[in-house]
Amino acid sequence: MATTTTQRRAWFIVGSSTLAMTLSVNALVLTPYGILIKPIGDEFGWSRSTVTAALSLYALTAALVMPLMGGLLDRYGFRKVVIPGVVISGILLCLLAVAPASIVVWFVLMGLLGIVTTPQNGVPYYKLAAQWLDRRRGLAMGIIGTGGAVGIALVPHYVGALLQWVDWRLAFLGLGALLLVVVLPLAGTVLREPRHHELPQPEGRHEVGDVPGMELREALRSPRFWQLFVAVLLMGSAIPGVMVQMTPLLTDRGVSVEAAIGIVSLMSVGTMLGRLVGGFVLDLVQAPLVAAIVFASPILGFLLLANGGFGFAVAGALLIGTALGAEGDIVSYMVSRYMGIKCFGQIYGIFMAVLAFGYAFGPFAFAVTYDVTGSYNPAFVAFGVGLAVSSALALTMGRYRYPPGAPATETPREEDAVELGPPSPRA
Repeated sequence: MATTTTQRRAWFIVGSSTLAMTLSVNALVLTPYGILIKPIGDEFGWSRSTVTAALSLYALTAALVMPLMGGLLDRYGFRKVVIPGVVISGILLCLLAVAPASIVVWFVLMGLLGIVTTPQNGVPYYKLAAQWLDRRRGLAMGIIGTGGAVGIALVPHYVGALLQWVDWRLAFLGLGALLLVVVLPLAGTVLREPRHHELPQPEGRHEVGDVPGMELREALRSPRFWQLFVAVLLMGSAIPGVMVQMTPLLTDRGVSVEAAIGIVSLMSVGTMLGRLVGGFVLDLVQAPLVAAIVFASPILGFLLLANGGFGFAVAGALLIGTALGAEGDIVSYMVSRYMGIKCFGQIYGIFMAVLAFGYAFGPFAFAVTYDVTGSYNPAFVAFGVGLAVSSALALTMGRYRYPPGAPATETPREEDAVELGPPSPRA
Protein backbone atom coordinates (compact mmCIF):
# COMPACT_ATOMS: atom_id res chain seq x y z
CA MET A 1 0.00 0.00 0.00
CA ALA A 2 1.42 3.37 -0.95
CA THR A 3 2.35 5.72 1.89
CA THR A 4 0.76 9.13 2.28
CA THR A 5 4.06 10.77 1.25
CA THR A 6 4.23 8.65 -1.91
CA GLN A 7 0.62 9.45 -2.78
CA ARG A 8 1.29 13.15 -2.39
CA ARG A 9 4.39 12.84 -4.53
CA ALA A 10 2.38 10.98 -7.18
CA TRP A 11 -0.23 13.71 -7.41
CA PHE A 12 2.50 16.39 -7.40
CA ILE A 13 3.98 14.63 -10.43
CA VAL A 14 0.53 14.63 -12.04
CA GLY A 15 0.16 18.36 -11.42
CA SER A 16 3.61 19.14 -12.80
CA SER A 17 2.95 16.97 -15.85
CA THR A 18 -0.28 18.88 -16.40
CA LEU A 19 1.64 22.17 -16.49
CA ALA A 20 4.21 20.72 -18.90
CA MET A 21 1.42 19.45 -21.15
CA THR A 22 0.13 22.99 -21.70
CA LEU A 23 2.86 23.00 -24.37
CA SER A 24 2.04 19.66 -25.95
CA VAL A 25 2.55 19.36 -29.70
CA ASN A 26 -1.12 20.27 -30.20
CA ALA A 27 -0.70 23.61 -28.44
CA LEU A 28 2.92 24.24 -29.44
CA VAL A 29 2.83 23.48 -33.17
CA LEU A 30 -0.38 22.11 -34.62
CA THR A 31 -2.94 24.67 -33.43
CA PRO A 32 -0.68 27.75 -33.89
CA TYR A 33 0.35 26.56 -37.35
CA GLY A 34 -3.27 26.63 -38.46
CA ILE A 35 -3.45 30.29 -37.44
CA LEU A 36 -0.27 31.09 -39.36
CA ILE A 37 -1.14 29.28 -42.64
CA LYS A 38 -2.48 32.39 -44.36
CA PRO A 39 0.25 34.84 -43.22
CA ILE A 40 3.03 32.44 -44.23
CA GLY A 41 1.40 31.75 -47.60
CA ASP A 42 0.84 35.47 -48.25
CA GLU A 43 4.46 36.40 -47.52
CA PHE A 44 6.06 33.53 -49.42
CA GLY A 45 3.47 33.29 -52.22
CA TRP A 46 2.66 29.66 -51.41
CA SER A 47 -0.72 27.93 -51.79
CA ARG A 48 -2.65 26.66 -48.79
CA SER A 49 -1.78 23.08 -49.75
CA THR A 50 1.94 23.89 -49.90
CA VAL A 51 2.00 25.49 -46.46
CA THR A 52 -0.05 22.61 -45.02
CA ALA A 53 2.21 20.05 -46.71
CA ALA A 54 5.05 21.23 -44.46
CA LEU A 55 2.91 20.39 -41.45
CA SER A 56 2.19 16.99 -42.98
CA LEU A 57 5.93 16.41 -43.30
CA TYR A 58 6.30 17.43 -39.66
CA ALA A 59 3.74 14.83 -38.65
CA LEU A 60 5.19 12.11 -40.89
CA THR A 61 8.68 12.46 -39.46
CA ALA A 62 7.15 12.36 -35.99
CA ALA A 63 5.28 9.19 -36.91
CA LEU A 64 8.48 7.52 -38.08
CA VAL A 65 10.41 8.20 -34.87
CA MET A 66 7.56 7.90 -32.35
CA PRO A 67 8.03 4.17 -31.63
CA LEU A 68 11.79 4.76 -31.35
CA MET A 69 11.17 7.55 -28.87
CA GLY A 70 8.92 5.25 -26.86
CA GLY A 71 11.62 2.59 -26.80
CA LEU A 72 14.22 5.13 -25.66
CA LEU A 73 11.82 6.25 -22.95
CA ASP A 74 11.44 2.66 -21.68
CA ARG A 75 15.19 2.14 -21.75
CA TYR A 76 16.71 5.43 -20.59
CA GLY A 77 13.93 7.11 -18.63
CA PHE A 78 12.07 10.40 -18.68
CA ARG A 79 14.78 13.04 -18.34
CA LYS A 80 17.30 11.63 -20.83
CA VAL A 81 14.61 11.70 -23.53
CA VAL A 82 12.56 14.80 -22.69
CA ILE A 83 15.26 17.34 -21.84
CA PRO A 84 17.21 17.08 -25.15
CA GLY A 85 13.94 17.12 -27.08
CA VAL A 86 12.77 20.31 -25.36
CA VAL A 87 16.07 22.15 -25.90
CA ILE A 88 16.42 21.27 -29.59
CA SER A 89 12.71 21.95 -30.25
CA GLY A 90 13.06 25.44 -28.81
CA ILE A 91 16.06 26.13 -31.04
CA LEU A 92 14.30 24.91 -34.20
CA LEU A 93 11.19 27.00 -33.50
CA CYS A 94 13.45 30.04 -33.25
CA LEU A 95 15.09 29.10 -36.55
CA LEU A 96 11.67 29.03 -38.24
CA ALA A 97 11.34 32.67 -37.23
CA VAL A 98 14.29 33.59 -39.48
CA ALA A 99 13.66 31.11 -42.30
CA PRO A 100 13.94 32.46 -45.88
CA ALA A 101 11.29 32.02 -48.59
CA SER A 102 12.67 28.61 -49.54
CA ILE A 103 10.42 25.56 -49.64
CA VAL A 104 13.44 23.30 -49.13
CA VAL A 105 14.62 25.13 -46.00
CA TRP A 106 11.10 25.32 -44.62
CA PHE A 107 10.43 21.64 -45.17
CA VAL A 108 13.78 20.60 -43.66
CA LEU A 109 13.15 22.65 -40.52
CA MET A 110 9.61 21.32 -40.15
CA GLY A 111 10.78 17.74 -40.70
CA LEU A 112 13.47 18.07 -38.03
CA LEU A 113 10.97 19.70 -35.69
CA GLY A 114 8.68 16.69 -36.11
CA ILE A 115 11.48 14.44 -34.85
CA VAL A 116 12.55 16.40 -31.78
CA THR A 117 9.10 17.44 -30.50
CA THR A 118 7.96 13.83 -30.08
CA PRO A 119 8.59 13.89 -26.28
CA GLN A 120 5.96 16.65 -26.07
CA ASN A 121 3.29 14.38 -27.58
CA GLY A 122 2.29 13.23 -24.10
CA VAL A 123 3.83 9.74 -24.01
CA PRO A 124 6.38 10.56 -21.28
CA TYR A 125 3.80 12.31 -19.10
CA TYR A 126 1.14 9.61 -19.42
CA LYS A 127 3.76 6.96 -18.72
CA LEU A 128 4.69 8.77 -15.51
CA ALA A 129 1.02 8.73 -14.48
CA ALA A 130 0.76 5.01 -15.26
CA GLN A 131 3.90 4.31 -13.23
CA TRP A 132 2.90 6.35 -10.20
CA LEU A 133 -0.80 5.42 -9.97
CA ASP A 134 -2.98 2.36 -10.48
CA ARG A 135 -6.50 2.73 -9.08
CA ARG A 136 -6.90 6.43 -9.95
CA ARG A 137 -4.97 6.22 -13.20
CA GLY A 138 -7.89 7.33 -15.38
CA LEU A 139 -8.44 10.49 -13.34
CA ALA A 140 -4.70 11.24 -13.34
CA MET A 141 -4.48 10.92 -17.13
CA GLY A 142 -7.59 13.04 -17.51
CA ILE A 143 -6.06 15.79 -15.38
CA ILE A 144 -2.82 15.70 -17.37
CA GLY A 145 -4.87 15.88 -20.55
CA THR A 146 -6.53 19.10 -19.37
CA GLY A 147 -3.08 20.69 -19.49
CA GLY A 148 -3.05 20.15 -23.23
CA ALA A 149 -6.55 21.62 -23.44
CA VAL A 150 -5.53 24.70 -21.47
CA GLY A 151 -2.59 25.14 -23.82
CA ILE A 152 -4.87 24.94 -26.85
CA ALA A 153 -7.06 27.61 -25.24
CA LEU A 154 -4.28 30.03 -24.30
CA VAL A 155 -1.47 29.60 -26.83
CA PRO A 156 -3.53 30.71 -29.87
CA HIS A 157 -4.20 34.05 -28.12
CA TYR A 158 -0.50 34.34 -27.32
CA VAL A 159 0.32 33.65 -30.98
CA GLY A 160 -2.40 36.03 -32.16
CA ALA A 161 -0.99 38.83 -30.01
CA LEU A 162 2.52 38.27 -31.36
CA LEU A 163 1.08 38.17 -34.89
CA GLN A 164 -0.54 41.57 -34.37
CA TRP A 165 2.51 43.16 -32.75
CA VAL A 166 4.97 42.18 -35.47
CA ASP A 167 4.33 39.20 -37.76
CA TRP A 168 4.28 35.41 -37.88
CA ARG A 169 8.05 35.26 -37.36
CA LEU A 170 7.79 36.67 -33.84
CA ALA A 171 5.12 34.06 -33.15
CA PHE A 172 7.57 31.20 -33.80
CA LEU A 173 10.23 32.94 -31.72
CA GLY A 174 7.76 33.33 -28.88
CA LEU A 175 6.77 29.66 -29.03
CA GLY A 176 10.40 28.53 -28.78
CA ALA A 177 11.02 30.79 -25.80
CA LEU A 178 7.86 29.62 -24.06
CA LEU A 179 8.89 25.97 -24.37
CA LEU A 180 12.30 26.62 -22.84
CA VAL A 181 10.94 28.74 -20.00
CA VAL A 182 8.04 26.50 -18.93
CA VAL A 183 8.85 22.87 -19.75
CA LEU A 184 12.63 22.71 -19.39
CA PRO A 185 12.73 23.61 -15.66
CA LEU A 186 9.99 21.07 -14.87
CA ALA A 187 11.69 18.28 -16.80
CA GLY A 188 15.05 19.02 -15.26
CA THR A 189 14.08 19.38 -11.60
CA VAL A 190 10.64 17.98 -10.77
CA LEU A 191 9.41 15.25 -13.09
CA ARG A 192 10.83 11.74 -12.60
CA GLU A 193 9.87 8.06 -12.46
CA PRO A 194 8.94 6.49 -9.11
CA ARG A 195 11.65 4.64 -7.23
CA HIS A 196 11.04 0.97 -6.42
CA HIS A 197 9.50 1.67 -3.01
CA GLU A 198 7.18 4.30 -4.58
CA LEU A 199 5.61 2.00 -7.19
CA PRO A 200 1.89 1.24 -6.69
CA GLN A 201 1.39 -2.35 -5.54
CA PRO A 202 -1.96 -3.89 -6.62
CA GLU A 203 -3.08 -6.84 -4.52
CA GLY A 204 -1.48 -10.12 -5.44
CA ARG A 205 1.76 -8.66 -6.76
CA HIS A 206 4.58 -10.65 -5.27
CA GLU A 207 7.53 -8.27 -5.22
CA VAL A 208 8.22 -4.58 -5.18
CA GLY A 209 8.78 -3.23 -8.66
CA ASP A 210 7.02 -6.13 -10.43
CA VAL A 211 5.53 -4.41 -13.50
CA PRO A 212 2.63 -6.03 -15.38
CA GLY A 213 2.31 -5.86 -19.13
CA MET A 214 2.95 -7.40 -22.54
CA GLU A 215 6.19 -7.44 -24.43
CA LEU A 216 5.96 -5.59 -27.75
CA ARG A 217 5.82 -8.83 -29.76
CA GLU A 218 2.91 -10.11 -27.68
CA ALA A 219 1.03 -6.84 -28.10
CA LEU A 220 1.47 -6.95 -31.88
CA ARG A 221 -0.14 -10.42 -31.92
CA SER A 222 -3.16 -9.21 -29.95
CA PRO A 223 -6.37 -8.59 -31.94
CA ARG A 224 -7.24 -5.81 -29.48
CA PHE A 225 -4.07 -3.97 -30.49
CA TRP A 226 -5.12 -3.87 -34.14
CA GLN A 227 -8.71 -3.04 -33.33
CA LEU A 228 -7.58 -0.01 -31.35
CA PHE A 229 -4.98 0.77 -34.03
CA VAL A 230 -7.64 1.21 -36.74
CA ALA A 231 -9.97 3.16 -34.44
CA VAL A 232 -7.18 5.57 -33.51
CA LEU A 233 -6.09 5.98 -37.14
CA LEU A 234 -9.58 6.99 -38.26
CA MET A 235 -10.24 9.29 -35.32
CA GLY A 236 -6.71 10.71 -35.44
CA SER A 237 -7.06 11.78 -39.08
CA ALA A 238 -10.47 13.41 -38.75
CA ILE A 239 -9.98 15.69 -35.75
CA PRO A 240 -6.61 17.24 -36.72
CA GLY A 241 -7.90 17.81 -40.23
CA VAL A 242 -10.60 20.19 -39.14
CA MET A 243 -8.59 21.65 -36.25
CA VAL A 244 -5.69 22.83 -38.43
CA GLN A 245 -8.00 24.20 -41.13
CA MET A 246 -10.46 25.80 -38.69
CA THR A 247 -9.06 29.35 -38.91
CA PRO A 248 -8.86 29.42 -42.75
CA LEU A 249 -12.35 27.87 -42.92
CA LEU A 250 -13.89 30.53 -40.68
CA THR A 251 -12.05 33.50 -42.19
CA ASP A 252 -13.20 32.36 -45.64
CA ARG A 253 -16.74 32.89 -44.37
CA GLY A 254 -16.00 36.46 -43.26
CA VAL A 255 -15.19 35.76 -39.64
CA SER A 256 -12.40 38.00 -38.34
CA VAL A 257 -9.05 36.45 -37.46
CA GLU A 258 -9.56 37.40 -33.81
CA ALA A 259 -12.99 35.74 -33.69
CA ALA A 260 -11.64 32.66 -35.48
CA ILE A 261 -8.84 32.35 -32.92
CA GLY A 262 -11.49 32.65 -30.19
CA ILE A 263 -13.45 29.76 -31.69
CA VAL A 264 -10.32 27.64 -31.99
CA SER A 265 -9.62 28.35 -28.33
CA LEU A 266 -13.20 27.48 -27.51
CA MET A 267 -12.53 23.96 -28.74
CA SER A 268 -10.36 23.55 -25.67
CA VAL A 269 -13.37 24.08 -23.41
CA GLY A 270 -14.90 20.93 -24.84
CA THR A 271 -11.51 19.23 -24.52
CA MET A 272 -11.13 20.18 -20.85
CA LEU A 273 -14.63 19.07 -19.97
CA GLY A 274 -14.28 15.87 -21.96
CA ARG A 275 -10.96 14.99 -20.39
CA LEU A 276 -11.89 15.76 -16.80
CA VAL A 277 -15.24 14.01 -16.99
CA GLY A 278 -13.83 11.22 -19.14
CA GLY A 279 -10.86 10.68 -16.85
CA PHE A 280 -13.15 10.44 -13.83
CA VAL A 281 -15.55 8.10 -15.62
CA LEU A 282 -12.72 5.85 -16.83
CA ASP A 283 -12.19 4.76 -13.22
CA LEU A 284 -15.90 3.85 -12.92
CA VAL A 285 -16.96 2.25 -16.20
CA GLN A 286 -15.21 0.38 -18.97
CA ALA A 287 -13.17 2.53 -21.35
CA PRO A 288 -14.73 1.22 -24.62
CA LEU A 289 -18.04 2.96 -23.84
CA VAL A 290 -16.28 6.22 -22.97
CA ALA A 291 -14.15 6.04 -26.11
CA ALA A 292 -17.14 5.26 -28.34
CA ILE A 293 -19.01 8.34 -27.13
CA VAL A 294 -15.99 10.63 -27.39
CA PHE A 295 -15.03 9.40 -30.87
CA ALA A 296 -18.58 9.86 -32.19
CA SER A 297 -19.35 13.28 -30.68
CA PRO A 298 -17.52 15.32 -33.37
CA ILE A 299 -19.79 13.97 -36.11
CA LEU A 300 -22.50 16.45 -35.13
CA GLY A 301 -19.80 19.11 -34.88
CA PHE A 302 -18.81 18.40 -38.48
CA LEU A 303 -22.42 18.83 -39.59
CA LEU A 304 -22.71 22.16 -37.79
CA LEU A 305 -19.45 23.50 -39.22
CA ALA A 306 -20.25 22.36 -42.74
CA ASN A 307 -23.74 23.83 -42.89
CA GLY A 308 -24.12 26.55 -40.26
CA GLY A 309 -23.19 30.12 -39.47
CA PHE A 310 -21.22 31.64 -36.62
CA GLY A 311 -23.38 30.23 -33.83
CA PHE A 312 -23.28 26.74 -35.31
CA ALA A 313 -19.49 27.07 -35.69
CA VAL A 314 -19.21 27.76 -31.95
CA ALA A 315 -21.31 24.71 -31.08
CA GLY A 316 -19.44 22.58 -33.60
CA ALA A 317 -16.08 23.60 -32.15
CA LEU A 318 -17.21 22.57 -28.67
CA LEU A 319 -18.29 19.14 -29.89
CA ILE A 320 -15.08 18.60 -31.87
CA GLY A 321 -13.11 19.66 -28.83
CA THR A 322 -14.41 16.67 -26.87
CA ALA A 323 -12.35 14.36 -29.07
CA LEU A 324 -9.37 16.68 -29.56
CA GLY A 325 -6.41 15.05 -27.90
CA ALA A 326 -8.27 11.84 -27.08
CA GLU A 327 -4.96 10.11 -27.69
CA GLY A 328 -4.10 11.42 -24.23
CA ASP A 329 -6.20 10.10 -21.40
CA ILE A 330 -8.49 7.67 -23.21
CA VAL A 331 -6.14 5.90 -25.63
CA SER A 332 -3.23 5.88 -23.17
CA TYR A 333 -5.53 4.46 -20.49
CA MET A 334 -6.76 1.76 -22.87
CA VAL A 335 -3.19 0.83 -23.79
CA SER A 336 -2.29 0.52 -20.09
CA ARG A 337 -5.34 -1.70 -19.39
CA TYR A 338 -5.24 -3.91 -22.50
CA MET A 339 -1.44 -4.17 -22.89
CA GLY A 340 -0.05 -3.13 -19.50
CA ILE A 341 2.79 -0.75 -18.65
CA LYS A 342 5.85 -3.01 -18.94
CA CYS A 343 6.56 -1.75 -22.48
CA PHE A 344 4.15 1.19 -22.36
CA GLY A 345 6.54 3.61 -24.06
CA GLN A 346 7.09 1.38 -27.08
CA ILE A 347 3.45 0.29 -27.46
CA TYR A 348 1.89 3.69 -26.85
CA GLY A 349 4.58 5.20 -29.06
CA ILE A 350 3.17 3.17 -31.94
CA PHE A 351 -0.29 4.63 -31.31
CA MET A 352 1.19 8.10 -31.16
CA ALA A 353 2.86 7.37 -34.50
CA VAL A 354 -0.55 6.47 -35.88
CA LEU A 355 -1.92 9.76 -34.57
CA ALA A 356 1.03 11.63 -36.04
CA PHE A 357 0.25 10.06 -39.40
CA GLY A 358 -3.30 11.29 -38.91
CA TYR A 359 -1.97 14.81 -38.44
CA ALA A 360 -0.01 14.39 -41.67
CA PHE A 361 -2.97 13.07 -43.66
CA GLY A 362 -6.03 14.82 -42.21
CA PRO A 363 -5.09 18.51 -42.55
CA PHE A 364 -3.55 17.91 -45.99
CA ALA A 365 -6.68 16.07 -47.16
CA PHE A 366 -8.86 18.97 -46.02
CA ALA A 367 -6.55 21.47 -47.76
CA VAL A 368 -6.50 19.51 -51.04
CA THR A 369 -10.28 19.12 -50.91
CA TYR A 370 -10.59 22.89 -50.60
CA ASP A 371 -8.10 23.61 -53.40
CA VAL A 372 -9.85 21.17 -55.75
CA THR A 373 -13.52 21.78 -54.93
CA GLY A 374 -13.49 25.21 -53.27
CA SER A 375 -15.20 23.70 -50.21
CA TYR A 376 -14.33 21.63 -47.16
CA ASN A 377 -17.70 19.84 -47.16
CA PRO A 378 -16.65 16.64 -49.02
CA ALA A 379 -13.90 16.14 -46.44
CA PHE A 380 -16.42 16.59 -43.62
CA VAL A 381 -18.55 13.80 -45.09
CA ALA A 382 -15.68 11.34 -45.60
CA PHE A 383 -14.11 11.89 -42.20
CA GLY A 384 -17.51 11.80 -40.48
CA VAL A 385 -17.98 8.26 -41.76
CA GLY A 386 -14.52 7.41 -40.44
CA LEU A 387 -15.48 8.67 -36.98
CA ALA A 388 -18.56 6.43 -36.95
CA VAL A 389 -16.42 3.38 -37.76
CA SER A 390 -13.87 4.40 -35.12
CA SER A 391 -16.58 4.64 -32.49
CA ALA A 392 -17.94 1.18 -33.35
CA LEU A 393 -14.47 -0.39 -33.14
CA ALA A 394 -13.81 1.18 -29.74
CA LEU A 395 -17.15 -0.01 -28.39
CA THR A 396 -16.33 -3.67 -29.07
CA MET A 397 -12.86 -3.83 -27.49
CA GLY A 398 -13.87 -6.26 -24.72
CA ARG A 399 -12.74 -6.64 -21.10
CA TYR A 400 -9.43 -5.34 -19.80
CA ARG A 401 -6.49 -7.71 -19.73
CA TYR A 402 -4.90 -5.71 -16.90
CA PRO A 403 -7.82 -4.36 -14.82
CA PRO A 404 -7.27 -2.04 -11.84
CA GLY A 405 -5.89 -3.90 -8.83
CA ALA A 406 -5.19 -7.10 -10.76
CA PRO A 407 -2.20 -9.27 -9.80
CA ALA A 408 0.74 -9.04 -12.16
CA THR A 409 0.28 -12.69 -13.12
CA GLU A 410 -3.37 -12.41 -14.08
CA THR A 411 -4.13 -12.75 -17.79
CA PRO A 412 -7.89 -12.75 -18.48
CA ARG A 413 -9.18 -14.17 -21.72
CA GLU A 414 -8.43 -11.95 -24.69
CA GLU A 415 -11.79 -12.56 -26.31
CA ASP A 416 -14.07 -11.79 -23.34
CA ALA A 417 -17.22 -9.94 -24.28
CA VAL A 418 -17.39 -6.20 -23.70
CA GLU A 419 -18.59 -5.10 -20.28
CA LEU A 420 -20.14 -1.64 -20.19
CA GLY A 421 -20.89 -1.47 -16.49
CA PRO A 422 -18.60 -0.72 -13.55
CA PRO A 423 -15.24 -2.50 -13.39
CA SER A 424 -14.54 -5.39 -11.08
CA PRO A 425 -15.11 -4.70 -7.36
CA ARG A 426 -11.35 -4.97 -6.93
CA ALA A 427 -11.01 -1.60 -8.64
